[in-house]
Amino acid sequence: MKTVYILGAGFSMDAGAPSQAAIIHEIFNLADSYPTKFRQTIIGWVSEFKTFLQDALFVSEDDSSWYALEDIYTPIDKAISDGSSFRGYPTNELIELRDTFNKLIILAVRNCIKKNKKSKANIERFSKYLIKRSKERLKNIKNDSISVITTNWDIMLDNTVNNLIQKEKIPKGQDFSGVVDYCCYISSLEEKDDRIKPGLFALGRGRYNTKILKLHGSLNWLQCPKCQRLYVKFYKSWNGGYVFDKKYCRHCERNFKRKNDESNKLRTNLTMPTFLKDLNNVQNKLIWQNAAIELSEASKIVFIGYSLPQADFEFKQLLSKMIRKDAEIEAILIENDNPAKYTGNSQYQTAGYRFSNFFSGRLLKLDYSGVAEYVKQLKLR
Repeated sequence: MKTVYILGAGFSMDAGAPSQAAIIHEIFNLADSYPTKFRQTIIGWVSEFKTFLQDALFVSEDDSSWYALEDIYTPIDKAISDGSSFRGYPTNELIELRDTFNKLIILAVRNCIKKNKKSKANIERFSKYLIKRSKERLKNIKNDSISVITTNWDIMLDNTVNNLIQKEKIPKGQDFSGVVDYCCYISSLEEKDDRIKPGLFALGRGRYNTKILKLHGSLNWLQCPKCQRLYVKFYKSWNGGYVFDKKYCRHCERNFKRKNDESNKLRTNLTMPTFLKDLNNVQNKLIWQNAAIELSEASKIVFIGYSLPQADFEFKQLLSKMIRKDAEIEAILIENDNPAKYTGNSQYQTAGYRFSNFFSGRLLKLDYSGVAEYVKQLKLR
């Protein structure tokens, strides 16, 4: 019996992450939130961001803070995909600009989480539950009973799971206990960081893997544009890290004898909320393919804080295609998502209605008690 948890923005917002709508507002507040060492760099990036909004998209200053991310990234991604320019920006400049905007989003999400100081108790408890279920494979490797699929970029869950694993006693004859498994081909950003290993390697060594499949990328991922390796790092305390430093693919540097070359410079890996999502990246495709397998094997699917938005039509297609007809489906939402609270057309705009409509004829349970109440009920022993 396998359970697949699908996490959306509501899961992370409960622990202090910003809503998608609030990210640009957080970007404009960044310069005042970082020490002098990084402030001028951030001011320059924010200035580039403002210039693009005002000169390329003609957004008024009053509307800038709450402009939709979809409307910023869609023209950029379309132009890059077509190999064309957009306004005064040629393709190569758009690629650099996109990477800069991604860095601003990474910093804005991290800063909002730190500033809010919300309790991470739900993240901690859910992480302990994931590890407990994942460790069932130590007794029987075929007992693959749990995984997480998430559309979130933040790394609160990843870091917490990893930190809990690192505190475990390492069995005699082994050099690690378990791993966070992103279900793709990964390397450690720090060359001698032995905590980061592929999930299949862990299983082959008689250890366990906790699967977290991040469909839209992650704040702690960097990718080589040449060999497509995905570099990962976990953080106990993170102040921006690689965002301010240039990092290069050590494998390509060694193999091609080109040190600090732009062709080897690592880039962020974030899929933006547009209607033109580029899912052709080899690592992203591997994650999506593994997500399809997880869904097909699940006897129960639990959505937590995920609202089934229209913009996620690729993921909705995956759900339609891969979830078995007899699978139990549960959606953990909040009271404001309940269509019964509204009258007229307003009820059709709710997440509760979207779930009822999309999974019509399925074994569906809607729970409007929220993330904290659901996580509280998980059995840790």
